[in-house]
Amino acid sequence: MPPPTYHIAVDLDDDGSFTGLAESFTSDVLHVAWRLGFSQPHDTVAAPIAARVTLRNHHRAYSPEHHPALQIGLPLRIQSHDGLTTRTHFTGFIHRVEPLTGEQGERLAVIHALGLDHQLGQHRIRLPPQIDVTADAVITALLAGLPLRHTPLKDHWLLGVPGHAELDSHTHLGSAFPVTLQTGHSTLAYAADTWGDGIPALEAIRQMADAERGRFFVDRFGQMTFLNRHHTLLATTSLAAFSDDMDGLDYAYGADIANQVEVECRPRTIGASGSTLWQLANPQRIEPGELGHRRLITPYRDSTGQPMGALQVLAPVPFLDFTANTQPDGSGLDVTAGLLVILAESSFSGAVLEVRNLTAATAYLMPAARLRGTPLHLADPALVQHTDWASVNRHGLATLRLASPALTSADEADQMARYELARRSQPRGTVRALHLSGTLHQAQLLARTLFDRVTLHESQTAHTADYFIIAEEHEVDRAGTRHRARWLLEPAAASAFWILGVSLLDQTTVLAY
Repeated sequence: MPPPTYHIAVDLDDDGSFTGLAESFTSDVLHVAWRLGFSQPHDTVAAPIAARVTLRNHHRAYSPEHHPALQIGLPLRIQSHDGLTTRTHFTGFIHRVEPLTGEQGERLAVIHALGLDHQLGQHRIRLPPQIDVTADAVITALLAGLPLRHTPLKDHWLLGVPGHAELDSHTHLGSAFPVTLQTGHSTLAYAADTWGDGIPALEAIRQMADAERGRFFVDRFGQMTFLNRHHTLLATTSLAAFSDDMDGLDYAYGADIANQVEVECRPRTIGASGSTLWQLANPQRIEPGELGHRRLITPYRDSTGQPMGALQVLAPVPFLDFTANTQPDGSGLDVTAGLLVILAESSFSGAVLEVRNLTAATAYLMPAARLRGTPLHLADPALVQHTDWASVNRHGLATLRLASPALTSADEADQMARYELARRSQPRGTVRALHLSGTLHQAQLLARTLFDRVTLHESQTAHTADYFIIAEEHEVDRAGTRHRARWLLEPAAASAFWILGVSLLDQTTVLAY
């Protein structure tokens, strides 16, 4: 089979096609590398995807200050073609460009690209009350509230950008970014109540994935994907097999044993209506007119300073919830009637107050200004523990601890602990990574991707088992004639757990949750 050809393109006109004039950079590419997937087996949120493309830059086409068409944020795509099939391997956005300096130097440029998941780490998020919801529902609400980079942008409306700002003239509102989210199996009593004045969106997603024991990642097409915890149990078909013909294996026996599992959950209690959710500690100077327009972010805290949620938030009432004075120590004139305090936004974990001074003089919002409502308190953590004492006595203690602020049910925590103990309490041989090259496994190297199931057999260790690909790292050089890859693997445990109509409960399988 002839080696495949690789195509690297940047969507310079942002129309989503990658087929415009000068959008293919393939002829100048010297080296390309990309990575997708997780950092460790059993992680619930993947590491941000990334790619690096090294190009000849003799004509300065990849020096953005010389060639302004190449801009940060443009979509970049890596594809291969093996004579029959065109496959997409990476879809992201240019993060930075590093042209080497010097007219007599190497005259190279390196383009670094990242995915939408990188942007999730940059944005902070708060949400309205999330009650009796599944993890995917919270992720959906979360993503809907983020100003992530849309693609394509051609003919889409952007505020203040010439050629994009003429709404309903020749532009329209941007469409949603691509997502596919499986429905979670756990119903969370409360979510997003511990986020205070906002947490990074990627951390918020991690809390949801941890509570479900699901998986969140960005795939080859740049699509944000969430898999529920049953996905790998139901994917029972191996798509490729390797027997003593791999370029290399990273193998260990007993490396992932866990014979004591601890799961921490955080029950909630509902407080009294009209309780204080937030209180101002210091006087705030408010100038008259637009100059004094203030927006205060007010994270809800209990009497000990711990974060809490709010099932209901009451609009501030003058004289009852706040006062104002012309002096910061309260010794001047009372101007409470001239101060407007509006509940502008209310989320599950905090609020935004807009404060306006309608008088002609400087005013001070006095300490003890407050927000009232119905609090949702975090109870003390509850720790559920299960131990396989036979394994501990024979192999030594190996503890796995799991915790998520969104997990409120001790019963759910109990099931999670039993499940993890059942699949990891006994030592076993595991392959952490599989190394391949295009020389022997070109077809599989190109076709297989995240959460494909594969079978491995290695005679020296007498190891035979099925695995899921949970990360893929690729490197292509020598004009596209050498392709090397490393797959990070996770053991496939479906055969150990009961599936309706397939398994024999308590004979060859145990219950999953």
